[in-house]
Amino acid sequence: MRLLLTFFAILVFLAALGFSSVMGLYAYFARDLPDPGSLASRHTFQTAHILDRNGKLLEEVNDPSGGRRLPVHLSEIPKVMRDATIAAEDSSFYDNPGFDPRAVVRATYQWARSGSPQSGASTITQQLVKNTLLGPEQTAERKIKEAFLAMELTRRY
Repeated sequence: MRLLLTFFAILVFLAALGFSSVMGLYAYFARDLPDPGSLASRHTFQTAHILDRNGKLLEEVNDPSGGRRLPVHLSEIPKVMRDATIAAEDSSFYDNPGFDPRAVVRATYQWARSGSPQSGASTITQQLVKNTLLGPEQTAERKIKEAFLAMELTRRY
């Protein structure tokens, strides 16, 4: 019985240590995080259409770094296309908290084993955060911020 109590006490201590470590990490990085609510009011470049006086398309002007962009409603995208995108990009999209812990462990293991990144671990939500709120630099600090912002976006939306 005493061994069981000791084991339980160690387990509680490790859980508390893990929780406080995550909270400390969050407190450290949260001070520099952009507001995830800014996504709702974010203006994105749309492809400009130059028409002649009869309405005939003369030219399209695209964002050189963003490509051709035409807004569409979600209802205009076939469900099979949405499902295929989610299956290919982030199979745990509906289940993960904004990041995929298994993918992070897998990618970290592969990186440690080979010495260089072998696979990605980003979810669709993390890709959204990277492309709209943080930027493309590949650092551990940016990945941690990306995970915290992805969790907040998943919670909100």
